[in-house]
Amino acid sequence: MPIPASSLVVVATALVVGGVLLFYRPLAGSSTWRAMVTPLASIMGSGFLVCAPLLYANIGNWAVWAMAGLLVLAYGVGAVIRFNIRYGEPLFERHPACAGDRCEHRLHAAHAAGAQRVGWHDAASVLEKLSHIALAGAYCVSVSYYLQLLAGFGLHYFAAQSPWVGKVLVTAILAGIGVTGALRGLSGIERVERVVVGLNLAMIAALVAGLVLYNATALARGTWSLAALPVAGDAPRILRLVMGMLIVVQGFETSRFLGSEHPAGERIRTMRLAQLVSAGIYVVFLGLMAVVVGHGGAVADTSITAIVGYSAIVAPVLPLLLTLTAVGSQFSASTADDAGCSGLLEAILRGRIPAKYNYLLVSAASICLTWLTDVYQIISQASRAFALFYFLQCLVALFVLYSGKAAVARRGMRAALFAALALVCLGVTLFGIPAG
Repeated sequence: MPIPASSLVVVATALVVGGVLLFYRPLAGSSTWRAMVTPLASIMGSGFLVCAPLLYANIGNWAVWAMAGLLVLAYGVGAVIRFNIRYGEPLFERHPACAGDRCEHRLHAAHAAGAQRVGWHDAASVLEKLSHIALAGAYCVSVSYYLQLLAGFGLHYFAAQSPWVGKVLVTAILAGIGVTGALRGLSGIERVERVVVGLNLAMIAALVAGLVLYNATALARGTWSLAALPVAGDAPRILRLVMGMLIVVQGFETSRFLGSEHPAGERIRTMRLAQLVSAGIYVVFLGLMAVVVGHGGAVADTSITAIVGYSAIVAPVLPLLLTLTAVGSQFSASTADDAGCSGLLEAILRGRIPAKYNYLLVSAASICLTWLTDVYQIISQASRAFALFYFLQCLVALFVLYSGKAAVARRGMRAALFAALALVCLGVTLFGIPAG
């Protein structure tokens, strides 16, 4: 039986891209690439799996425009984070950029170091400290989000897909992460993450390549057409629904906490590049998915694992590859956010409890969230939690802007932008709703 050309294209793309990302030494040794891949992998991780099914199922063929709006908002907030890296961090430098000499996950150390720099000595520092507390809460939500996605994809091919089975699986994984972190740290898991990130980015490239071939073939045959997908609700509901999906473009803020590894200029440059690259991929991906979503009629699949079914239309080999990659990438993302949250708690609590127990606290909080929510609710809650962090970062930027301690050009224009973004992020925090 001949192998379909689409599967050959997908596998070849995955092998080439994965080979370059994992084995090309100049890239692996590049400080610029290391600074860029952390926010890029975070932005492209879970959002790439859920954005197309949820947006097309709720907004129809306006999905690309909704994603574009989210990306514009994310880039604007990214500008705020970059401003705070350039002008805020020098004002917050009060403690050594060190997270101790314990062997630990790099993002644990990075977040602990970044949060320890900030005291409570002025208004901007107070807001910065509060934003770290908000981010710690957001990470607890996102850990549950990532693992609920992992359970959804991992159980997709099995008959036992009832919600409680997935929750039991997530609970077991969280308990394992918490105990492992408390006993040994997560530095061992971090080594696996580097491979998983490369495989995840390779699979994204393979899926996009398969979509390009699928659309090109349909155009050549004259069968390319868009189905008239319905829009679920009126304009205010749609707006609130899109607000609840901010999590799909979240992740760029990780550059904020890599100061002990990369200088400010490099973090600013690579963060901007990561956002632009991911934005281009998202828009192209959503645009190419339009004809695939309408392949079976005028009703889009609303399940959280719908991308697996859609990928089978593109290439027969994709569902298995995508499922395996999804499980690995969500586990990697959950451990990274668990480590980041633990690092923030270490700095926030300032040794009031032994640092190793922070992993247990994060896992316990995430387990509670897992049993109190479903995957659609947790997407919205994660979006709102990160929006609160972004709101506080906008306020930090405004205080830094008018502190008189930083030489900043175009103060009026920046102030108007930061204030507008603060209001939008506050709106997301208050009014975002689940897409399911």
